[in-house]
Amino acid sequence: MPGRAKSMDEKAIINKREHDALMACAVAAYLAELDKPNFCTRRGLRTICRDFEKLYYDEKGVPIHLSYSTLCRLADGGHTREQANDHRRWLTPIEESIVANFLIEMASQGWPESHRRIKEHVDRIARARLGAQFPSIGVGKNWTARFMLRHSDQIKMADSRPLEDKRGRAINPTANAHYWYLLEDNVDTYKIRPATTFGVDEVGVQARGNERERVATKRKKKGPQYQQRSGTRENTTVLVTICADGTSTPPAVIFKGAAYQVSWANNNPLNAS
Repeated sequence: MPGRAKSMDEKAIINKREHDALMACAVAAYLAELDKPNFCTRRGLRTICRDFEKLYYDEKGVPIHLSYSTLCRLADGGHTREQANDHRRWLTPIEESIVANFLIEMASQGWPESHRRIKEHVDRIARARLGAQFPSIGVGKNWTARFMLRHSDQIKMADSRPLEDKRGRAINPTANAHYWYLLEDNVDTYKIRPATTFGVDEVGVQARGNERERVATKRKKKGPQYQQRSGTRENTTVLVTICADGTSTPPAVIFKGAAYQVSWANNNPLNAS
């Protein structure tokens, strides 16, 4: 299934990265030309720009323009627009990298951060370093969106799905490793066959709607981004039983009710009980 189309801002950031990377290669090539002995033929600024534009088009099929005047300025020790604006940002490049890694780590643990929470973290970091120089209102309302665009190769915003906090706390490397060790040991000890091995999962269905939230997660994450929330499985519970040989039994749905209604069995393609 195809993913969500990139916004115009995301496309602009990606194109800028591609342009800067290609320009850096052109600068290196031009400096190498200058190091050649005087009796050797050297390529000029315009020639190098045309050569790299053609190489990029042949490889990617997308035209890109390199300015020979920009190439000359960068070769003389100038800075790109990105480098020139580094000192104007509230966070240093190292601090921004730390924040991006922090967002990825929190998302992997089921505690993804929203726009509001990201702004709170950034305000504390900048205020601790800048003191009175940092405005009392904190960073601007669009700062988080621009931050996400700058680091769109690592992180993205996605709609979260609620996950019961008890289930979230049970998901950790130590518990998982111990579970699989015990399972393998018992299967080997008692010679348990796949046809007699069943896994039963109890899935609590929590309320939807307002519980979804736009949060930061890893760019290349597959599947939904879960967000731990307090709650119970009293309202609705789904039991699923799957055999190790690939077969399964129909699911069972458990929820509160004073009496059974025949209409519940209608529109039931899985024949759930």
